[in-house]
Amino acid sequence: MASELSSERTSSSFFTVNNLPHHERYDIWRGSIDVLCGVEAEKTIRDNNFKAEIESHLLGSLMLMEVTSLAQQWRRTPQQIARNDMDHYCVSIFKEGDLICEHSKGGNQLKKGGVVVFDLTQEFATKTSDLKVTTLIIPRPLIEDLVNHPDDHNMRFLDPKYPMTRIVHDNLLSLQRNMPNLYLGQAATIEKTLAMLVANCLNTAKGETSTTIHQRQNVMNMVKMRRYIREQLASPDLTPRKVARDLGVSRSKLYDYFASYGGVYQYIRNMRLRRAVSLLTDPMHKHSSIYDISLECGFSSDASFIRAFKERYELTPGDVRNGLSKQEHASLGDPYQIDTRYEDWLQNLMV
Repeated sequence: MASELSSERTSSSFFTVNNLPHHERYDIWRGSIDVLCGVEAEKTIRDNNFKAEIESHLLGSLMLMEVTSLAQQWRRTPQQIARNDMDHYCVSIFKEGDLICEHSKGGNQLKKGGVVVFDLTQEFATKTSDLKVTTLIIPRPLIEDLVNHPDDHNMRFLDPKYPMTRIVHDNLLSLQRNMPNLYLGQAATIEKTLAMLVANCLNTAKGETSTTIHQRQNVMNMVKMRRYIREQLASPDLTPRKVARDLGVSRSKLYDYFASYGGVYQYIRNMRLRRAVSLLTDPMHKHSSIYDISLECGFSSDASFIRAFKERYELTPGDVRNGLSKQEHASLGDPYQIDTRYEDWLQNLMV
């Protein structure tokens, strides 16, 4: 059985709107790519021979996409974060085109040969010219314990003047070229190698200073704390006081660690809400009531759960369960039998 699995090719899909009637192309593209982010283009671009295609490959828990399309604006909103529960990093290189963002880390425009990182649990807004971009999608659990500051890299522009940036860039190009010929049995090695390369690149993004050296000394403590909180999320008794006591740290030190997250309580609440989104979109929990899910995520009542959920995502738990993200696309139908497997792959990608 193992030998059969190791000799099986990786899965691939190809989505395109280029062979559809012109007046339908953009709406179908927008409904499909909504799994990642919302898009908007000028009317002249939408109506004048719009083109977009995505070639996707699965490699274990990783997914590689090559997106080719015209100039657009790209935005990931709190509503999308809630609807599709993607807890992943996107690591992208631009083979063609430009990427501009006013609120990125490392400059406002991605340099040629550079790498950009998106965190799909956070909002972003960018603008691109006509593009061809290769993106590696990495589930957070595969990499977060390797990264010094795992929540501090959304819209991170990595400069090609640094060797690790060039190494990651070249590895993504090589992976894209060789992906069609890879076997599933090679996935584990490639997963670990790429995760370590990307983590190392992010950890050296700002260069070595006395501050970053000191910060890295606290990394393992943060990893330990995050793991503890994740394991205890279902407990309604999970409080900053309990975390400090069980982990043997002072409350003041604990608050220092989580200051960048808005405090320990805010971090716990956001993790509970993220877990709730996962359960609400999981077919295995489709018969669980909102009340049961609220308890499983550590809330004392469904009322407090719904209030916190709506405040965070501007949607109710019922909205997410009903799959609003799919409604627009589903209403279009699929008379052309478009290959949209990449959408399901993205939403089920995990370690």
